[in-house]
Amino acid sequence: VELNTSHSYNPDKMHEYDFEDANTQGGDDNVVKEPPHGWQTFGFLQIRQHFQCDVFHYIDFKPPSMKEWQMILDAYNKEVDSSYKFDDIVPPTQGYFSFEEISGSLGAPPFYAKSSNMGIRRGLFASRDMRKGEVVHDGTDSDVVFPDAMAYRRFVFALPRKAACDITEWTWTQRLEQNGSTRIMLTINISAMLNTGLTPEEVNVLPETSTSQLYYATRDIKRGEEILTDSTFRDWTNFAATDLGM
Repeated sequence: VELNTSHSYNPDKMHEYDFEDANTQGGDDNVVKEPPHGWQTFGFLQIRQHFQCDVFHYIDFKPPSMKEWQMILDAYNKEVDSSYKFDDIVPPTQGYFSFEEISGSLGAPPFYAKSSNMGIRRGLFASRDMRKGEVVHDGTDSDVVFPDAMAYRRFVFALPRKAACDITEWTWTQRLEQNGSTRIMLTINISAMLNTGLTPEEVNVLPETSTSQLYYATRDIKRGEEILTDSTFRDWTNFAATDLGM
């Protein structure tokens, strides 16, 4: 299979995004810049180092606005898959279209995103009480799978700095079937902000198996409580250590 190592960057059509609720100090962080020399061979940590993600300074660590989600989708459509679209009913600022197990209704999943810990991080919080064993998050239709590492590189370098750093925070790897290949995964909605617990006691949602995209409550969860999983399933440091041609 021949990999597409070209990039759509065009200096004559430089994209600058003007967000009314921009999360960064300078407009330069909202500009798509020419990919660096040798970007086609960049590993995951090299990408983060290039964008200086570990020293990125946020004014307010807010969940992305609809404009920001749309920018991310536009880049994904251009560089990876032109057919992927947002849900027609539930916007990415609310999650994705799902079945409400308790009420039997259709709508957004039972969580919302907000800033937490004095505004220095974002997370998902329960929008209602949930029972142990209940499906909290279903990534079956909302998760996206990259065909290869080159597609991931093209996508990340089609984004301005802030969005690129967000994407590297939200990326994980997973086998979707037993003995299958490890895939690069992402979700382009608020479920991307599912954080990991610092201790096993903090974790309250887990998939049944390592190949599942369904996350179940491991105990009763109270309304307003942060939803946390285990780092085994959502952690970019695992991604950085995985050999995927990156």
